[in-house]
Amino acid sequence: MEKPITFLLVFVFGLFSVANAQTALDPNQFVNAQITGPGVYTVEAGQSYAFDGRIDLTFDVTIQGPDNGWIMKDATPPVMVNTPAADGAARDFFELKEGGSITLKNILFSGTHSNDEVVGNFVANTGGSKMIVDNCAFTDWQNFALRNQNKGDTIKITNSVFVNGVRLRYSPWGGFPLRMDVACDNVILENNSVVNSGRLTANSGPFHNASVQEMHNTYLNQTVAGHEQRADEMITANNIFYNFHFLGYKTEFHSSPNNTYDSYFTTWNYFADSRNSLDSISLYLGQNLFYRDQEILNFFETLGGDSLAPSLLWEHADVDSFIIFDDNYTIGTNYAEIDPGFTMHPGNSEAIANHINGHWRESTGEWVDWRLPSPVSFGMDGLPVLNWPPAFDLSYSNTYLQTAGTDGLPLGDLNWFPDKKTEFLANRDAIVASIRDSMANAQAVYDPLMMDQTPLITAAPMTTSNEQMVQELLHLSNYPNPFKESTAIQLGLQQRSRVTLSVYNPLGQRVFELTQDGLPAGTHIFNFDASNLSSGIYLYKINATDSNGQNYVGSRKMILSK
Repeated sequence: MEKPITFLLVFVFGLFSVANAQTALDPNQFVNAQITGPGVYTVEAGQSYAFDGRIDLTFDVTIQGPDNGWIMKDATPPVMVNTPAADGAARDFFELKEGGSITLKNILFSGTHSNDEVVGNFVANTGGSKMIVDNCAFTDWQNFALRNQNKGDTIKITNSVFVNGVRLRYSPWGGFPLRMDVACDNVILENNSVVNSGRLTANSGPFHNASVQEMHNTYLNQTVAGHEQRADEMITANNIFYNFHFLGYKTEFHSSPNNTYDSYFTTWNYFADSRNSLDSISLYLGQNLFYRDQEILNFFETLGGDSLAPSLLWEHADVDSFIIFDDNYTIGTNYAEIDPGFTMHPGNSEAIANHINGHWRESTGEWVDWRLPSPVSFGMDGLPVLNWPPAFDLSYSNTYLQTAGTDGLPLGDLNWFPDKKTEFLANRDAIVASIRDSMANAQAVYDPLMMDQTPLITAAPMTTSNEQMVQELLHLSNYPNPFKESTAIQLGLQQRSRVTLSVYNPLGQRVFELTQDGLPAGTHIFNFDASNLSSGIYLYKINATDSNGQNYVGSRKMILSK
C-alpha cells in the first residue's frame, strides 16, 4: 500500500546533552542548508527530507533515524531525496573532502528525482576518512551507491539493503552498491541484501595491506561479474550469489575470450610482479552459493554458448600472474546449483531473460526493464510517495543451506534469520579466526592451470529414511558454545543404543572419538576437553545403533575460542 510522506513543520528548540549534542533536521528546509558543521543530525520516521544540491563534507557527520528494527521490516523509515539541478540533471547527495567522514543509520535514500532522472552516486569519498553505513536502504542509482576514491581507514556497511542499481541502458557497467577505486585499511561488508545491480564490489585499485571481510550477504540479480578481490587479505564467505553474472557471454559474439569480466571473480593486483610480497597475500573464497534461475539457463541453452565462465577465478595473464607465482594460494569449497527456495522471490526472471535477449540478439535498442518498481515515486503535487518495503522476502526454506556456512549458520544475509544473526554477532571474532586458519590450512587448493577442477558442491546430500528419524531419536547440543577449554555435549536417546561420538577439526581430521555400548534411553552428557586443540570451528557427530540394528546420526558445529 502506498503511503504519502508528509512534510510536517517541526519546531526544534535544541536537543543537546553534555555527552552528545544532536540536532533534529527540519523536513521543511533543505538538508544541505542545515548541515553546516560536525555533529549528530537526527531525522524522524515517516518524514521526507530533500536536498537541493550536493553536500561537501570537510568534517565528521552522523545522520540517523530512529532505531525501529531492520529497515526491511520498517514500513515508515525516514526518506532522503534530492531535487533536479536547474538543467534537469540528477544531483548526488554527499562528497567527502579532506577531513570529512560520514555515518548513516536507519534511513532510506532514494535516487529517483521528480523528473525521472536517477542519481549517479549517493556518497563519494574523494578525500575523507570513513564511510559507515548501518541499517540503511539505497534505491535507484546509476553509477555507485557508495564510491571510495581516497584511501582513508574504514568502510563498514552492515544490515543494509540496496535495490535497483542499474544503468538505464544495455551497458553492463555501473550500478555498483560499492566501488573502491582505492580501498581503506579495513573494509567490512556484512549482512546486506543487494537486489538488482550491475556489478558488486569491484574496480578496487592497488591497495596492498588492506583487509576486506565480506560475509553473509545476499546478492540477487547482478548483470555482470568481475567481483574483484584485490587486498592483502580478502575473506568472501557464506554469501549467496543468485543470478550472478546473468548477462553471461555468447561465444559467437564474444570478441575477447580472455576478457576478465567474464569470470565470477578477478584477482588482479598491480603489485603482482613484486615477488617478495606474494606470501603475505591471503584469500578465503569459500562456502558461498552460486545459483541461476532456470529461465536464464534456458535462454543460454537455446542461444548457444555458455553463460558461465569456466571457473570461479579467471585464468588471465595479467589477472592470475601472482597466483601462478605463489604456490600456496588457496580457496575454499563453494556451492552451486542448489536452489535456496526464497520465501518471496521478486519474480522478474522472465524479464531478465528478455533483457539478455535484447542485449545479445535484438537490434532495436529498446531497453528491457527488469528492475522492481521504485520504492519512492512522486505524486502530482511533486511530493515523494513511499511504497516500502519492496515485495521480496529472501529468507528461504532449504534446510541444507541453513547450516552450510563456515560457521554452521545460514548462507546469505542473516537479517532474514534474526535468531541466527544474534548467534553470528556473539561469535564473530571466533568465526573470522577460524576462516583465517582455513587460509593457512585449506585443503581445496586453487590451480589456475586446472580451473575446471575448482571445487564446487552441486547437490545437497540426500536424506535417508534413517536420518529422517534423527530428531525423533536424538537430542543433540553442547554448552557453552563457543567455549574456551571444554564443553558439555548433551545427547538424548529414546532407546538403548551403542553410541559413538566423533569430533573433527576444521580440516576434516578426526581429533576425538569415544564409543559406549548399551547406553539406556534418556539424557547423557559427554565432557569434551579441547585444551590441546587450537581455536576454530569443529564438527561433532553422533552415530547411534539401537538393539534392532537401526542406525541414527546427528551432527552439530561448535566453536573453540581461546
